[in-house]
Amino acid sequence: MAKKLNLDLLNKVWALAEQGTEGERDAARNRAEALVKPHGYTLADVPDLLLTEGYLDEEPAPSAGGFTFYDMSNPAHMRAYAEAERKKQAAWRMANRAKIDEVLARYGSEEAVFAYTAEEKAYDAAIKPFHKKGKAGQCDTWDGEHFSATAKVRAALATVKPWPDNIPDAIAEYEYWEKLYDDRNIADSNGQHEYLTQGADFRHWALGDLINKELEARNLSDVIVRLRFQEESQGVYDDSASILRDLERLHAAENSQRQDLAFGDIPPDWGSLAASVGKVGGVENRATSESQNMGNPHGMDPSDLRSEERLSSTSPPLSKLDTATKRRAEVVRILQTAEGMRMPLRAVAQMVGVSPTTVGNIKRRVLAMS
Repeated sequence: MAKKLNLDLLNKVWALAEQGTEGERDAARNRAEALVKPHGYTLADVPDLLLTEGYLDEEPAPSAGGFTFYDMSNPAHMRAYAEAERKKQAAWRMANRAKIDEVLARYGSEEAVFAYTAEEKAYDAAIKPFHKKGKAGQCDTWDGEHFSATAKVRAALATVKPWPDNIPDAIAEYEYWEKLYDDRNIADSNGQHEYLTQGADFRHWALGDLINKELEARNLSDVIVRLRFQEESQGVYDDSASILRDLERLHAAENSQRQDLAFGDIPPDWGSLAASVGKVGGVENRATSESQNMGNPHGMDPSDLRSEERLSSTSPPLSKLDTATKRRAEVVRILQTAEGMRMPLRAVAQMVGVSPTTVGNIKRRVLAMS
């Protein structure tokens, strides 16, 4: 005589037969058949058998942590889930009645909220040539993709409206689609469904990618906008590498500008001795120069003075160094000689008619390039 059918075991095995992986489903069905066959049942009888015995008629109970697991193969669980969702939406409507009324008043009616816009229709028409209907149980695709726009789909969307070429413009359009989605979600009592057409949805997600990582930040303000966008997306967009690339590029550009200034316009140092008197290397100024340099760490020893005389003899008169470019070139020429590199900054500055600070900046630049 066959043992009594173990319905508890059959219920567990049948759950695997319906929800397990492909290998698990096959094994579970074989196991279920072995359980019911001695009692005169077939696999086709299992759902009704479990339902008759009440195994598919018990509503789910919350776990100790408060989470309720719904077995969507169980009709009772499906009914309980639907009822729970209706209660949640009713509670949301009561708490957000003012928002719902505002959206409906702005659009004029609930039908108008969900009516597709001209842009949505245009985007859908643009990507229609790439549409391929999915097989049974599979999603439709556009150029082989369902969730993201390929390069071809993006190009098609651009025929309706060109893609923005900077982050602020991309943010403005992205927020337009976000607002439209939010309005429809509010009117639908927070149903959290797909409310944009496929073309608009592709556009919306691609704009997010442009802001997140693809567009180049033009300045620090753009970097801040990009970072704030990533933070507010709560993990949807989080390409931190793009932030680092922006900062490195902007930092390099700033350093380049500073270096250019070192070689850029050098204003005449009208307070320098050379500008008001003449060549420091001249005999008439040598005694003054020597007395000024006594005890000065930047002062010149006799060999420096001889070097200065040699360089002075090859330097054009100050009257010829009448532009910043010429003064810059003369400082560079002097510093590119062995004698010039040994000379104090003040001496070079007096020879050319600039400040010692300017000579120091150029000298650091020359050393860095050598």
